[in-house]
Amino acid sequence: MKYETVWSAVDNLAKSMGLSPSGLAKKSGLDATTFNKSKRKRPDGKNRWPSLDSLNKVLEFCNLTFDEFYKFGDADNANEKLNAIPYLKISAIAQSDCCKDNSLDTSGWGMFCFPDGNNSLYALEIDTSDYAPLYKFGTLLILTKNSEIRRNDRVAIFKNDGTITLCEFIHRKPKTVELASLNQPEVIISIDIEEIKFLHRIVWASQ
Repeated sequence: MKYETVWSAVDNLAKSMGLSPSGLAKKSGLDATTFNKSKRKRPDGKNRWPSLDSLNKVLEFCNLTFDEFYKFGDADNANEKLNAIPYLKISAIAQSDCCKDNSLDTSGWGMFCFPDGNNSLYALEIDTSDYAPLYKFGTLLILTKNSEIRRNDRVAIFKNDGTITLCEFIHRKPKTVELASLNQPEVIISIDIEEIKFLHRIVWASQ
């Protein structure tokens, strides 16, 4: 095991997820400075390795084995993005121009490590307070592009104006889709079908 490879793995893994090393540390439950460049050398100039506890928290957060993590230290292996799915913060949807031709274009997104890396899944991070307390700031959602939508499913509605709304699906009428607010289930929202580009089901949410 090489010192340079371990730190390169930290940097490449963070980059593959659309994060900085500090961001990866915070997401893993560590102090934001844990992987800073200044922490990689001791005062006497000797190499400082990341602690096993820090690495274990990263592996747990990213759902990786140590062997999979270590491969990120090699630039060629890092490009494979092992067990990774596209990732974006929800506030960036409107600016990303990702809704094209009635499909979701995730080619410019970051990547997030997830055990099931099938190409129908993608991740959105809640970075607003709009859906609290159900989905707090920092909650990670996993959605699928290819799934039948049933009553009471939580869904993401991508609209023609570039906005996204998270709701609970009730039913579809000839010209509208009826949904319930996540914060106030008794509030019914009706959206014209012509306003909707597509609708995807939320299959998992972090706690």
